[in-house]
Amino acid sequence: MKRRNFIKRTLGGASLLSWKALSSGIQDESRMEDFHSSNQRKRAREIGIRIGDLKTGFYNAITDVEGVKVGHATIVKGEGKGAVRTGVTVVLPNKNIQEENLYASYFNLNGWGEMTGIAPIEQTGRLESPIFLTGTLNVGIVYDAAVEYLTKNNNKDHGTIAAPIIAECDDSSLSDSRKRMITGKDVFKAIESARGGLVEEGAVGGGTGMVTFDFKGGIGTSSRIIPMKDREFTLGILVMANTSIRSQLRIDGFPVGKKIKGYEYEEGKSKSIILIAATNAPLLPFQLKKIAKRVALGLAQTGATSNTGSGDIILAFSTANKLPRGHSHEFLRIQSINDFWITPFYLATVEATQEAVINALTTSHTVVGRDGNTAYGLPLDQVQKIIKKYEILKEKHLE
Repeated sequence: MKRRNFIKRTLGGASLLSWKALSSGIQDESRMEDFHSSNQRKRAREIGIRIGDLKTGFYNAITDVEGVKVGHATIVKGEGKGAVRTGVTVVLPNKNIQEENLYASYFNLNGWGEMTGIAPIEQTGRLESPIFLTGTLNVGIVYDAAVEYLTKNNNKDHGTIAAPIIAECDDSSLSDSRKRMITGKDVFKAIESARGGLVEEGAVGGGTGMVTFDFKGGIGTSSRIIPMKDREFTLGILVMANTSIRSQLRIDGFPVGKKIKGYEYEEGKSKSIILIAATNAPLLPFQLKKIAKRVALGLAQTGATSNTGSGDIILAFSTANKLPRGHSHEFLRIQSINDFWITPFYLATVEATQEAVINALTTSHTVVGRDGNTAYGLPLDQVQKIIKKYEILKEKHLE
């Protein structure tokens, strides 16, 4: 967000936030600019792509949902044969998810992938674990580390440990995944690095070895603000994108993938995508299931069709109702939005999902992986020209 836009959101130009919060926002903006300039990559909005009509959150990220944090551990080792390009990304839903469970639900759009810990969520409607995103053959190692983390942080003995949520995509086109180079220390590093605010995107963490629409993919995020009478709610999306082929890529409705020239990538097997939705709105599990299904609609806006062999799995959770773990409380006091008022959240979900996937593309730099396999960063200059051309044609058609 540009500093002038931040000021516009305050009353009469005078910030309603503390100086600490204001200076933090300015510093975060500076860090984001430094990060992008050093990597010569930009988010969709920085190259003029504005998807949808709703306002974004301050950071345009899943971390705009208060309490949600994201951390990464990136592993890049070797060149050529046996090179490793992998990692792990963690989403911390709140400060202590084990003791303060949250309502959650999931949707299996195309089940050729894995997300552990789903059965308990479907049974109870509760999220009890951080969410870890990684490469397919890393799942077991990340699961072991997650159990160790949850065990060490289980301050109260409830007799059981929550089942960790580990989701995967196949990064073997760029990484020698059979080496299984990730370690428990990498998982702990991702957890310890988890922060609110700006989220590093692209070829980072679990997204290090991912390929999307035959270009370099990875981690992407976006958010939307949903106004409701006298208050606002936030909905954020984070994706680990490893899906689809170039010819299917659509950006803001335009068939961009078919028009890009050069940067050829040898098509591999069908890929996958993991999508996480978070909101501070008080939604119940059956409502979160409907949000998860709208995430699938947002993915479809990018042109992805969930091909056979693609593991496309969606998890949605709400931070509003804090649910004490165990059976110490006979009754729970919870809030819920009237289901007749939920429609605006569907629009927010579709917009934020589409933008999160596009951000994963625009922020990812070219990566040379195992055996010299190369996934090129999406050519932003071409994308801008293609979209501009389609916009001009659209305006002429409307005249």
